[in-house]
Amino acid sequence: QGRSMPATSFCFAKRVRRDWRASATACRHWMAALMVTVGVFASPVSAITQSQTVDLSRQPVGSASQDFELWRAGEPDSNHWTIEREATTENSVSIQQSGANRTAWPSLAIYRPLWAVNAKIGAQFKLIDGSMPSAGIVVRVTSPNDYYLIRASAFEQRLSFLHVVDGTSEEIANVDADITLNHWQSLEVVVDGNSFKISLDGKWVLTAFDHSKPTNGQFGIWAERDDVTRFNQIEISSLTYGSNQDDLRGRREEQDDDGVDE
Repeated sequence: QGRSMPATSFCFAKRVRRDWRASATACRHWMAALMVTVGVFASPVSAITQSQTVDLSRQPVGSASQDFELWRAGEPDSNHWTIEREATTENSVSIQQSGANRTAWPSLAIYRPLWAVNAKIGAQFKLIDGSMPSAGIVVRVTSPNDYYLIRASAFEQRLSFLHVVDGTSEEIANVDADITLNHWQSLEVVVDGNSFKISLDGKWVLTAFDHSKPTNGQFGIWAERDDVTRFNQIEISSLTYGSNQDDLRGRREEQDDDGVDE
């Protein structure tokens, strides 16, 4: 004979089903809240660039560039940087550094308008002559004797990342690279916090790190002491960051509108 369920057992089972549904509902609300919280801390962060291209074409050939502060051995020097023109190239106007003194310090051309902590800077360079042909990009320049240097050396056939403090350089990282005389090549560095992502001829070659506190500074180009080196197509972009708040707001509204079964 079939047995009927005792009243106490039936009430207990009903209460269990009710408690289980309440727990499932609470869990669903908790998971939705967790997704929003994770979204706050892990929402996509996008880099916003403010590009500045250095226009050399309107500057008189043979004169010093008006866009750069020119330094040599820690002193102002406009005698070794001039605007030059090459009729054989598409981007024929360049800024050239030339010098004959092998004992002098390297030369800097620091872009005047921009100060930034994080930035992307790129340029084309051509090594023409010199005892140790090298070209470089300088970032976070706080003085003519204090900066980070990304140096491409045909003499060493490598690309180096150095920190220059009070005129004394310390190499942090390097990688072998094909650097050629009398040939246009491109160099780019993205400075982001403690990382320095370096590309040569459009290809990533090295990411170096320095854990000093990131500082606000200027950006520019660098040449070895007695080299004849040309630069053109110089582009500098400051980087700022912002979270995608619209996307996060949309996810929150979807979760608020999502009905919960009773």
